[in-house]
Amino acid sequence: MLAACALVAGACVTRTTTPQRATPATRASPNRVEALVRQAIAADAAGDRTADTLYTPDAVVVANARGRLAAPRFAGVGSDGHVAVAAASVTLEGHFAWATIDYRWMNASGNQVEVGRATFICEEKAVGWRIVHVHSSQLLPWDR
Repeated sequence: MLAACALVAGACVTRTTTPQRATPATRASPNRVEALVRQAIAADAAGDRTADTLYTPDAVVVANARGRLAAPRFAGVGSDGHVAVAAASVTLEGHFAWATIDYRWMNASGNQVEVGRATFICEEKAVGWRIVHVHSSQLLPWDR
């Protein structure tokens, strides 16, 4: 009988748990990363220096197999134009994400169009998502 009472009493014991706070990874969404990469390429095509704040200080940027340190960072993107993103996809894994975008850059007069693709690796930092690596390539002349 004593054992039965102990078993019943043990079953009634409650345990206090503290709810876990949401970590940045749980707040992450593909939409946030997609917005970041769209903002990066749009600002770059416009020559907007605020694009610099979207990258980590040690970010690696490669366009057509050449490292880029400043705008234009993306293959096929020149000055005096704008860019349109044709397609985008994002995959999240913890505090990291990778995104792929297909884009078209057009100059202001509209007589030059370049097609490109970029792959981004992003990391969620205390200040939000930042680009740590991006590689872009444009369509080669013989593939047009």
